[in-house]
Amino acid sequence: MITKKAKKLTNSEEDLMELFWERKEPLTSVEILELSADRSWNGNYVHMMLRSLLKKDMVKVCGTVQYGTQYARQFVPAVTKEQYAAKLVMSKGIGKNSIAEVTVAMVNETDDTDGEGLIQQLEEIIEELKGKETKGE
Repeated sequence: MITKKAKKLTNSEEDLMELFWERKEPLTSVEILELSADRSWNGNYVHMMLRSLLKKDMVKVCGTVQYGTQYARQFVPAVTKEQYAAKLVMSKGIGKNSIAEVTVAMVNETDDTDGEGLIQQLEEIIEELKGKETKGE
């Protein structure tokens, strides 16, 4: 779980996290290099970013795979893209009392024509939150 205050990521770290979020599967540094051939990242740079993301609790090690005689660690995101975005918003001084207004503003920023689907989703979230309150969570 990400700590209360979001830890600022570099642009490259955000790009790497996007890769994790899009792939939705464990990745090794070797796979990251293969998937990011269009970037100027080298092996050392990828290792440095992974160490930094581990320290910031953004990724975690989930296993190892063998490459020839070497073993490579596999990494997965420790937070979802939505959790990270929420922490960034909160770190900008948006408090709990403003969540509803921020949600409305975000909806207004989208060109989603399926308002009914969004309302249904929000109602499900509200019911889930009500259930947590009654259980004392």
